[in-house]
Amino acid sequence: MKRVLPAMLFVVLLFGIIVVPVLAKSDSLGPPDIAQKIFIHRAKPDNPGKGKPGGEEGFYKLLGAKWKSFPVHMEVNPANPSGLGETFVLTTIGTAAEEWDDGAYSGWGGVPVDLFDNTITITIKGYDDLAWTSDKLDGKNTIVWGNYPTSGVIAVTIVWYNTKTKTILEFDMVLDTDYAWGDSTTMASVMDLQNIVTHELGHGAGLDDLYQDPAYQETMYGYSDLGEIVKRNLYTGDKAGITKLYD
Repeated sequence: MKRVLPAMLFVVLLFGIIVVPVLAKSDSLGPPDIAQKIFIHRAKPDNPGKGKPGGEEGFYKLLGAKWKSFPVHMEVNPANPSGLGETFVLTTIGTAAEEWDDGAYSGWGGVPVDLFDNTITITIKGYDDLAWTSDKLDGKNTIVWGNYPTSGVIAVTIVWYNTKTKTILEFDMVLDTDYAWGDSTTMASVMDLQNIVTHELGHGAGLDDLYQDPAYQETMYGYSDLGEIVKRNLYTGDKAGITKLYD
């Protein structure tokens, strides 16, 4: 007869990142240990400490887990309060994914593996259906719009991973409806969908946020703003980090 020990939970909040290890112990036939990391992407503060360009340094930080099977499939609920069409949403998210995969947007070359699936499934799941708790883990990597309860938050990505095998199990992403969304190259005062999703998919692939001043040009720099598009193009450290994971 199996004997399951009580789950142990703790929360650490640092630079808008929440780490929640969920240690579900059982006998050798039970489920593996899993951990959750929540990345909170905030609006740029009035004085973020902008420093010198960080290209020579190649700043990146790894989550400590990565995908072990490919390609990674995503599902998207394209419904949004900004009136963006389904085709635009799916195409833009696909372009953001392929920037990590094969450098489709900037032409940098990409990683050797077929990291993200070219086909995106449409879902009707919403904010409350995301895997905020382990009982909602469904093996689906879901992207939705939703009203995150904290002000100044642009997007949130939840990453679940196996702590023993260092394998990512699932990621979910919410794009906050507090902001108007669109294409900043053609629309004024909007949060650029491609810019933000490229950053968030970096988390989904296994990269952590950067907050040191000289890293402000990196896609994984932890702050963004209305009209920003710099995160569409991977910078030196972004390329080095994703290549280290999947070369």
